[in-house]
Amino acid sequence: MYNRPAEIPDKPRRWTFWRLVMLSFIWAWVLLLAGIGVAAIAAFLVYDQVTRPGEPGTAVEIMIPQGASGRDIGRLLADKRLIEHEGFFRLALRLKNEDVNIRHGAYELHKGLSALQLLQVLMEGPPPHLQANQMRVTIPEGLSITQTAALTNTPEAFIEAAKDAALIQRLGITAETLEGFLMPNTYFFDKEPEPQVLVTVMVAQFEKEWETLVTENPGAAHLDKKYLVTVASLVERETKVDEERPLVAQVIYNRLQKNMLLQMDSTLQYALNKYGQRLLKEDTQVKSTYNTYRTKGLPPGPICNPGLKSLRAAMAPADVSYLYFVSNADGNTHTFSNTLEEHNRAVARFAREIQPQRAAQQSEQQQP
Repeated sequence: MYNRPAEIPDKPRRWTFWRLVMLSFIWAWVLLLAGIGVAAIAAFLVYDQVTRPGEPGTAVEIMIPQGASGRDIGRLLADKRLIEHEGFFRLALRLKNEDVNIRHGAYELHKGLSALQLLQVLMEGPPPHLQANQMRVTIPEGLSITQTAALTNTPEAFIEAAKDAALIQRLGITAETLEGFLMPNTYFFDKEPEPQVLVTVMVAQFEKEWETLVTENPGAAHLDKKYLVTVASLVERETKVDEERPLVAQVIYNRLQKNMLLQMDSTLQYALNKYGQRLLKEDTQVKSTYNTYRTKGLPPGPICNPGLKSLRAAMAPADVSYLYFVSNADGNTHTFSNTLEEHNRAVARFAREIQPQRAAQQSEQQQP
């Protein structure tokens, strides 16, 4: 009987397998190229949207707040329908490829302009005619709530607004007032703001600045907010020189670590409401939890509303071992010391240098 040889299907199967591999490879390349093409078209459309000059249309007034980030401004522009998406403005910032400084204030922007054109308008600053129509409220650094209230037309209402329990809760602190959390700045309003409006705006500005500072100093996110702001408030009141702020902050931390009395005049001024006057020795004996000549540790809360540089110093103090500092005769700078002996010498030098100035002042006061 004749037997046919068995069929051997290996080669056709192997050919089918490799053909599938080749087809898959080709399709992968086709899809990849198609994806690249789609991405390139999308990128071109976005780039064109951001950069292509447009024709100015309806004018829109917009207020840029102090400390607003590029993302914040982009959102404002998108909310006013000046751009389709806030990301367009951030892309314009990248394309500008230079340091961009946008001043806060009122602007008049036109619909129809590209994000790059809008950025150029913002870089030119607020137009004078709009600024003239704005109510300007300037709150300097280092004032207490009471001192800030004195700058307003309704001091008592401002002090009451600064006790807003909802705002205190929003900040996540335990306190009776917003002392320390009213951000010093220049604010613009369409009309004179009610005390509650001003307080709310100042707290919102603090929150923005705080978020920026925590981004710069991530370790601060795990520290007590009220603790840091209290340190910053001491720094604000103890020195006027920006370069000294991190030094003063570290002196505070060093003394706290060694369980030393802080012995800071600024806390006495707050406790006694005695500003712009010489403190006397008997003042150091006043019974107050804010008197750091008698009570160890930080005062119960901030003694003023510190500015951005003092807040930054509290988060990022200098790497020094100083425990003391005393004012120099110029009335601005200080001499920092590691030991009590060094500090006493600095105090004696200050007394010698300041004596002629005080004698001259007394002579002027005695003249008719």
